[in-house]
Amino acid sequence: MGKEVWIRLAAVWILIIIFIGFINYTTEVQKQKIAELLGKTVTVTATKTGEPVLNRVYGFALQLTAIILPVVAVTAVVRGLSARGRLLGTIKFRDLQRHVLLFGPTGSGKTSTALRAIELSIRNRVPVEVLDWKGEYVNKIRGATVVRKIKLLEPPDWSLVENHAIVVTDILRDVLGLTEPMSFMLYEELLQMYESGKANFAALLDQLKRRRAVALANRHGVEVNIAEGLIRRLLPLALDEKRSATNLQGDGRVVVYDLSDLPSYQLKTLYAEILLWRLYNEARSNGASGYGLKKLVVCEEAQNYVRPRRADQPPSIGERVVNELRAYGFGFILIAPDPNQLPYHMARDCGAVISIGYQGLPEVVAELLNFYRYADIKKLIKTTSRPRTYIYYDGKLHIKGLPKPYLKVIDLGVEAVPLVEEEVIEEEVAVEEPEPNGGARTTSPLILGSPGLG
Repeated sequence: MGKEVWIRLAAVWILIIIFIGFINYTTEVQKQKIAELLGKTVTVTATKTGEPVLNRVYGFALQLTAIILPVVAVTAVVRGLSARGRLLGTIKFRDLQRHVLLFGPTGSGKTSTALRAIELSIRNRVPVEVLDWKGEYVNKIRGATVVRKIKLLEPPDWSLVENHAIVVTDILRDVLGLTEPMSFMLYEELLQMYESGKANFAALLDQLKRRRAVALANRHGVEVNIAEGLIRRLLPLALDEKRSATNLQGDGRVVVYDLSDLPSYQLKTLYAEILLWRLYNEARSNGASGYGLKKLVVCEEAQNYVRPRRADQPPSIGERVVNELRAYGFGFILIAPDPNQLPYHMARDCGAVISIGYQGLPEVVAELLNFYRYADIKKLIKTTSRPRTYIYYDGKLHIKGLPKPYLKVIDLGVEAVPLVEEEVIEEEVAVEEPEPNGGARTTSPLILGSPGLG
């Protein structure tokens, strides 16, 4: 039985004892008054046979309470201590490795729930990384490492630039909506840029401008249009390299990627997908971890980079990375405002689904119950009342009240200090006008297949 049921039973039992005691007291008072009116003295007998039935019932109730109350108190303490090690008092910490989907409208308590999960991770000595879409976590975790700007195109391993070029092409195609010819040209230019030892959008744009000039001189109109389209799409990303931002070096147990200062949705999505890819590379370099949670990743506004899809559509790169990282001991809390904004089939395969702040049972949870033939009708009837928290976990539906706001600040015990950003030296590249068919490199717009994670 749930905590609310035990509280109701205890309240009913106390009311019964009070009611019996009141009736017993009223009866004794009435006897005294009647005796005074008749001028008689009331004698109280100590024999059990002469004791009124009501007195015996009252005494038995008090004795039973004296026996049960300590047992209930000890049970409540044990259950409370056990709940401290679980998210929302239900989800075991080790099951966070199987991923958690967290839904709820604005102000329902999603961030408070995520902060409680972060607190559990710190207590269990598991590092945390947060993709902070709106900048909500920076002031909630004192002493954390805060990253506001990264070198997006820099490969984690310069000896494997070809694989990195494929993945960057895949990510940029997903974020910018590139066509297949654009993707192929981008892949070629990325490889050329990495071979020259550079890794920034300014150098990539210079190469594309050179290629556009060559194609224009050779009258390759299709290639000119492809290069123009790439330049227009990549220009806002190049402007981010000039943005001034201060990263903070703090405790490595918690790293917050603050995306709130990024000016566009495309840049935020690009940052998120690049960061997920870096996590994947980190996991692969460390090797298989075996059982156990090695790192917790909190993803705010996850619907922007782990996108919903139909069953016949291929998964996005964000979804593929999240699924792959489970095998390496990385647990994700994917947070979205609407239950329909994340792929439904992920709900079937994750550790828990948490829906906060809805009056009715969310569709994704109802479909899970129907899929697993769950038939606890009594609990389903309760879902039509006030907004509640619905947790599908371990094959069961748990219904709770709304989580309390997380008002305290997580203190890691260190002072985060600013990191001086390295200045990017931009080289002026003169675009020479080549002669037609003068041996300049030209490329036909071939089609690039969908790169995978391997």
